[in-house]
Amino acid sequence: MPSEVRAIAALLGVTFMYSRVLHVTNTTTVALTFLLLVLVVATTSPLRAAVVTSMAAMLCFNYFFLPPFGTFRVADPENWVALVTFLAVSLVASNLSSVARRRAEETVRLMGELKEAEIARKSEELKSALLASLGHDLRTPLTAIRVAATNLQASWLTEPQRREQSDLVLSEVERLTRLFQNILDMARIDAGAVGTDLQWVHPSEIVQAARDLVLHTLAGRTVETTAIGDHLVHVDPRLTASALAQLLDNAAKYSRPGSPITVTTSSGADGLTITVRDEGQGIAPADLPHLFDRFYRGGETRPRVSGTGMGLSIARGVLAVQHGRIWAENRAEGGAQFTIQVPTAIRTVPEPVA
Repeated sequence: MPSEVRAIAALLGVTFMYSRVLHVTNTTTVALTFLLLVLVVATTSPLRAAVVTSMAAMLCFNYFFLPPFGTFRVADPENWVALVTFLAVSLVASNLSSVARRRAEETVRLMGELKEAEIARKSEELKSALLASLGHDLRTPLTAIRVAATNLQASWLTEPQRREQSDLVLSEVERLTRLFQNILDMARIDAGAVGTDLQWVHPSEIVQAARDLVLHTLAGRTVETTAIGDHLVHVDPRLTASALAQLLDNAAKYSRPGSPITVTTSSGADGLTITVRDEGQGIAPADLPHLFDRFYRGGETRPRVSGTGMGLSIARGVLAVQHGRIWAENRAEGGAQFTIQVPTAIRTVPEPVA
């Protein structure tokens, strides 16, 4: 239905209510009501509809509410002034309201364009950061694999040396595999294609699965595990272990070589909680708010430790699928602590059958 038709219908409805039902005789009340209706039309419809409504309101005001009633003749000269004033005010108000609406629409459009431009700029920045990180993180393991593979061809290598070079190849292949897995995980998170497969598992199984994912990264490290409460939890073990593996990998990279990593699991009213503590330098205060941003790497650690800055962002993404969360903090005694919390049902581990 055209806006002019809707406006005239509303005007006729108000006129009927005031003249036939409520019997309103106060012309000021009628004029203000009509003016309000004109302003509403002006703010929601084109200016043309507001002008038509203004003219129709003037005619209704004259015919139904100014004596002599039921005619368009005006007996009192003061009523001519009232009619002309009403028409002028309604037209001016309609024009101002229409201009304000157009400006608001223009502002919304410009804001949308600015937002799109900002999104495009950030997207380009993310692409550049990803390419730069991938370029470095691909070059390093590929170089190591090439050197180790060349060494393995040498006839003078002893058997321990061959095992050492083979372990190096396996370690770098695992590193490449995790890199590509991170890229796939991030793509799935962005596409909203990460599904859940909830299972009843013991927290220790999740910890072990996470350790297996970063086996070579944890080589030479002691991972001390503590379990508080002996319950089964109803979570997606693959996603939870993937998030925990990112934290173990992070702890191994950013703490002293050979220093222990502590993993504590607990299950209770808050669901499953897993904390990972290291004995590194801790997290710079400026880095804390940005740790889980995509491709973010702390300024102090960037030159010393290789990485793409995807790990913690992926951990947050896969946990969010389970309505879980993750946060980081510095420990009073030194080092960093990362905490995973996943809301879940729990149940007691069944007693073994005798």
